[in-house]
Amino acid sequence: MSSTARRPRRVLMSVAAAVVGVVGLSGCAAGMVSQTAQQVAAIDGANGQSGAIGILNVLLVTTERDAYPAGSDVELDFWVSNESLEDDTLVSVSSPLAESGGITGQARVTAQSLTDMATVTSPRVTLEGLTEDLTYGETVPVTFTFEAAGDITVNVPIAVPAQRSTDRPTVNILPPHGTPIWEEGHGEEGDHAEGGTESTGEASGH
Repeated sequence: MSSTARRPRRVLMSVAAAVVGVVGLSGCAAGMVSQTAQQVAAIDGANGQSGAIGILNVLLVTTERDAYPAGSDVELDFWVSNESLEDDTLVSVSSPLAESGGITGQARVTAQSLTDMATVTSPRVTLEGLTEDLTYGETVPVTFTFEAAGDITVNVPIAVPAQRSTDRPTVNILPPHGTPIWEEGHGEEGDHAEGGTESTGEASGH
């Protein structure tokens, strides 16, 4: 049984609108003076919509290696929003780059809800038997089929790991940072002190 967090209808609509807004803003307003010149997308996964059902931030879980070799099974993490007054159910998942798709548990999405499909208690969705190697930077077309809403097809990337998981050495591409003069004892205080000594000497000479 999926874990859901109920939200008012207007909240769910605002979530979907926000996703569309991020995609829309990234494609309009060109030039350095545009409002979006310094903005990046808040969501790094794939998003899709069919009727009242939306799938948000769809990602293949991070691999412990550099890639998923052919034959691997890959789990998917994503959210499902249901703006309808009726429940719906994810009945299948498929991809041209996988032999089959699997759903563990009943992937029922209750009406007026936002369901996290990446929790321990939620149904797990898996692409089984990749037909070719899959590396970071590539995406996999995945079709989610819902009982009422029908098909939603999106191109899904691998989630970027928080830390490097390989044994490659880390290279420092920046030059060494020199010690600031104020850390060497030659700051304003030192200059003032030297100036005071010189003026004292002149006064004693007179």
